[in-house]
Amino acid sequence: MVDTTRETAPGGADDGDTRLRELGYTPRLERGLTTMGSVILTLSDITPAGSLLVVGIAVVALAGTGSVIAYLAGAGLAVMVALCMAELGSVFPIAGGIYSIVARVLGTWASFLTLLSYVVQAIFLPASIALGVGTYLNALNSSIPVNLTSAISMVVVSGLALLRIHVNALMTALFLLLEMVVIVVIAVAGFSHPVQHVSSFLHPQGLVNGQLASFTAGAVIAAVAVALQSVNGYDAAISFAEETKGSTRNVGKAVLYSCLIGVVLELAAFLGAAFGAPDLKNFLSSSTPLTYVVEQRWGHTAGTILTIGAVIAFFNACLAITLQMARVLWASGRDAIWPGPMSRALNKLLPSTDAPWVATFVVGFFATVLCFLSDIVAVVTFVSVLTIAIYVFVGVTVIVSRLRDRDTHRPFRMPLFPLPPLLAIVGAVLALSQQSTRDLIIVGVIYAAGLAYYFLYLRSKTTAMRALRATGVHE
Repeated sequence: MVDTTRETAPGGADDGDTRLRELGYTPRLERGLTTMGSVILTLSDITPAGSLLVVGIAVVALAGTGSVIAYLAGAGLAVMVALCMAELGSVFPIAGGIYSIVARVLGTWASFLTLLSYVVQAIFLPASIALGVGTYLNALNSSIPVNLTSAISMVVVSGLALLRIHVNALMTALFLLLEMVVIVVIAVAGFSHPVQHVSSFLHPQGLVNGQLASFTAGAVIAAVAVALQSVNGYDAAISFAEETKGSTRNVGKAVLYSCLIGVVLELAAFLGAAFGAPDLKNFLSSSTPLTYVVEQRWGHTAGTILTIGAVIAFFNACLAITLQMARVLWASGRDAIWPGPMSRALNKLLPSTDAPWVATFVVGFFATVLCFLSDIVAVVTFVSVLTIAIYVFVGVTVIVSRLRDRDTHRPFRMPLFPLPPLLAIVGAVLALSQQSTRDLIIVGVIYAAGLAYYFLYLRSKTTAMRALRATGVHE
């Protein structure tokens, strides 16, 4: 066991490279991001418009009109988790993100389960957003194949993800502006002509055999996990920590700012669409419910323009998520988590751009394949369970860190401790309790296989454990 009080930054020194060396790493990634650049990339990872238009479909399908309550609850829970992540990210500004942080506080077994959640997300999450490209292109023209166009978009994204990080930040910033337009248009279309009363959303209803029927509270709680997936992604600021300039406090600020902006934007658009829906039955049955509201309000042409903007938003999201997940995989290779040849391959950087090219290829390849094998709702609900599981680890980690490592310097310190982590844990566990048996079994099998790998292989490998000890983790 390592005494984490020895990791306290002397004299409150918060410089990113200085802190990284204190944690046992040699800085290798180019620090080309300002705090604003990190926020832009992270917001693109959250992709308010893209996530809303994809994940919103699943939330509406699961909770019907209860989706409004689900989104509000999910937004509040997301802010609690973001406060926890912001503090942890400022203390441990490592590209491995949450899995590296969990390792230092809870131990390597918990860290590996967290990493496993990210690895699975690295495959499924980019694919879920890429499928949005195909779904909305198909809404424009039914002859456009959903799966093929989604796969093509993933291939293009994988190529762009190999550019320098500041180039990608600029690119995603331009796309993000278009996303803001999409969000504003949806919000204005709804709130300018509100039709539905608040009572419509306090008594959840959904479509059953084409007819409106009451939905249970359990359906709404289950949808909270999916709504959380919609605003998820603010942890990307930690994955970009080794490329962010200045104080490590900037990492925490980027996490929290990204979450707050993303939550406000998504709530504005979703609530606007819900309250402005001319007909609830048509709203709930639409394959693209949020753009349905715009089309009903301003006509088919406006709906078409908005759909094109949505496709651009999805593309931007694919790029930002691929950038984040590639860095998580790269960090796992640096930490020698996998068998030797695999770890060495994942640790490779492209000399001309400092991009983790092997890790990027892995993310892009598997996401592209998955685009041919799944649909949006199936992908989103499954990934949501993994996301919620990570939130539980985050909440427990920050509590243990605060109570055990009292002398550790925290450049970004959350307010109201321990309320945020306690709310995050309780909310996450409640949401998990309402997930489908199929999704819970899948995640259970993944975690069981992960623990078997850890105890039978990783823990026994001297070189791998030496690399993990170098990160200052607890055995």
